[in-house]
Amino acid sequence: MTVSPTNIRNILFVCAGNICRSPMAEWQLKALLWEKPITGMQVGSAGLIALPGNSASYHAVRVAKENSISMEEHKARLITAELIDNADLILVMESHQGHELIADHPQASEKIFLLRHFARYGSRERGISDPYGRNLEAYRFCFEDIKECVESLHEWLLEAREG
Repeated sequence: MTVSPTNIRNILFVCAGNICRSPMAEWQLKALLWEKPITGMQVGSAGLIALPGNSASYHAVRVAKENSISMEEHKARLITAELIDNADLILVMESHQGHELIADHPQASEKIFLLRHFARYGSRERGISDPYGRNLEAYRFCFEDIKECVESLHEWLLEAREG
């Protein structure tokens, strides 16, 4: 990885609509940072085809709440050049999303990774399945898949600053 964890101050999670996966990742990391803060860390999310202002999907909010995380305040954002330029680390849910971002913003290629790059178990090269339009169990599976990666990311960031 070319991005140094000690230089990361702004993390951006990206998915398609910014109403399921990327907000779940954003709010999970925010919850971890509330428990174990990293000074100056900013976390956000955006979507490649987001409709700005949309709330997180009902099932995403419900599954987050089951895990003591509130996502009621989330409002979807469309990815912009400014968000990309300001981010130190951009984590996408699927490889094609990373390819699209790199095609449009080649200067950011060194800081764009699959979220599963941080997975402890299983493939680090597969995407996070989109639960949109599926049942509550699909959202629960997605939440847990994201959680494993986000917890590992948080530990990596903490260890770099403590070590």
